Amino acid sequence: MIWAVIFDMGGVLVHMHASNALLAAYDALLGLEPGSLRMRLYSGPAWEAVSKGEIALEDYWREVGEPFEASLPPEFLGYRDNFFRATLDLATVRLAWRLRSRHPIGLLSNATTILARDIATEPRFAGLFDAVVISAIEGYRKPEPEAFLIAAQRLNLPPDACVLIDDKERNTEAARAVGMHAVRYEHALQAEWALRAMGVRVD
Repeated sequence: MIWAVIFDMGGVLVHMHASNALLAAYDALLGLEPGSLRMRLYSGPAWEAVSKGEIALEDYWREVGEPFEASLPPEFLGYRDNFFRATLDLATVRLAWRLRSRHPIGLLSNATTILARDIATEPRFAGLFDAVVISAIEGYRKPEPEAFLIAAQRLNLPPDACVLIDDKERNTEAARAVGMHAVRYEHALQAEWALRAMGVRVD
């Protein structure tokens, strides 16, 4: 039986299309191929290191942003510092709150330490999560099995009593490999019906 629901952040509770559009505009401004900034920011050794807590956030921004810093407008700092607050997927946040009345709710995210600050200061998340697992704090990233096991442990449940909602297939497959249930997220309504099909009570 599934007792707890674990949400991913980026691409689930936070939607990515506004972020992608903004980064595409910065690509055009800098004369880069579409997707260049997103690739530089969110893949590669620097991103993996900062999201596992191996380098400081300041060092990460220095490494990925320094070549473009003089050409980027001051507004880029607003994207960098407030991306999370600006792009909440409110339908999915509402789904999490509906589930909260019957199930423990967890968060499992590959993210930097700044996510902990953002969760603490976002009123729509106040009291939502029973467990928060952030890769930069724990030292493990999805799809490493340890990340899923830590999330289940923080909820005081075995993996097979938890379901992960994540937008990346590699993460849902890895969750299933450790015994966890998983839903490949597309949008809030699809996730809700997938949970109902698993016997999870939503309301």
